[in-house]
Amino acid sequence: MVRALSLALFVAVVAASPAAAETMSFENATTILAESCGKDIEANCLGVSLDAPRLKECLSRNQDSISAQCRANYISAFDAIQKRIAARYAAMKACERDKGKLCADAAGKPGETIACLLKAPTKSLGWGCNQALTQAGYR
Repeated sequence: MVRALSLALFVAVVAASPAAAETMSFENATTILAESCGKDIEANCLGVSLDAPRLKECLSRNQDSISAQCRANYISAFDAIQKRIAARYAAMKACERDKGKLCADAAGKPGETIACLLKAPTKSLGWGCNQALTQAGYR
């Protein structure tokens, strides 16, 4: 049941998302949520859409009813998810010049643009773009 909840959380978080130090992966953050809060989510947030903002709000609203382990971990897990999302947006901005130079055919198609940038030799990308792609979890 926890495994199914973990998969559902992962799908919900990734679907709701369009990414200092390297950020935590969506998978790791949702695993923390599933392991720490799975039973609490089932008991207190049944019927709540499993997207990150609604789930975070539900857990926050029900803090008095959730386990100490969930209370201790859910905020850091959601913060990690937000950092990864921010890193993914930052990567698109940091790679703007490289996108135009190397991936003009993929303009307006974020998935294809990222794939193009990842196929390009690392030396042909700017330092900021390389760093941003790593922090966003694309590498």
